[in-house]
Amino acid sequence: MSKVQKSPTQTKRPLPTFSTDEDGAVHVSVDAEDAFRNLFNVETEAAAAGLMKSLINALGRSGENYRDMAAAMLVELAPRDAIEGMLVSQMTATHVAMTSISQKVADTSAGYQVREAYERSMTRLSRTYIAQMDALKKHRAKAQQTVRVERVNVESGAQAIVGDISTRGRVQHEK
Repeated sequence: MSKVQKSPTQTKRPLPTFSTDEDGAVHVSVDAEDAFRNLFNVETEAAAAGLMKSLINALGRSGENYRDMAAAMLVELAPRDAIEGMLVSQMTATHVAMTSISQKVADTSAGYQVREAYERSMTRLSRTYIAQMDALKKHRAKAQQTVRVERVNVESGAQAIVGDISTRGRVQHEK
């Protein structure tokens, strides 16, 4: 078996630890000073704290068992900016919700209508997860796409356009 090599950004992202007090408040602690900012790859502590709070809230009270996985997914998927940090958080919460509902679908003691409702919810969450993956893929690909023009020849009497060009499809003119 070959060993998976971690990128340098992944090794710089220490995982936080979670605890819940008797009042139900969640406490998150980290060893390094910039750990939250590095985890989400954001510029400010306020953004990182907000993203962590929203992730914990999205998991809900029953998501206590998934907090470590949620933090680990941030390390594994290594967000490059705040948008990716939000998407990875949303994807993790969607995945947890989808797998939790799939467990309820498998419960044969629930009535037919209850199982159908769970199946519909699971289908919607599956579609949402796929859309989130596509959004992350598009966002990452956008940053990597580069077009470089080496040489342009414009002959005498010809016209050239310099700049961004976008097309929106053909326009049909009526006669």
